Amino acid sequence: MFYLLLEMKILEENAGALTNFEVLDFLRAKGASKDPSRVLAKVAMSEYKVYDYLVKTPAGSQTRESVKEYFTAIKQHDLSEAEVLNVLNIRPASEVEIYHVNHRRL
Repeated sequence: MFYLLLEMKILEENAGALTNFEVLDFLRAKGASKDPSRVLAKVAMSEYKVYDYLVKTPAGSQTRESVKEYFTAIKQHDLSEAEVLNVLNIRPASEVEIYHVNHRRL
């Protein structure tokens, strides 16, 4: 059997916060979604737990394109980086939910 080994390089330590979509995408790339037995992939059990949680959140239905569109559209609002990430990760569906994300500004 031939195995393709991928080596990841750290380009910049602690470059910033990650979105839930980015974490989920990383876990999928590691094979978390492809190994139902959870034995074959090189994924730690804690990573499977994170994967299981994230697929049930809005990140599970987001696409790379929808995330890019979101970041483009949200620029017109004066939100902090934390607020931008919270809105993307939580995907509030009502004014009440939006209020809780950035209640200090409203």
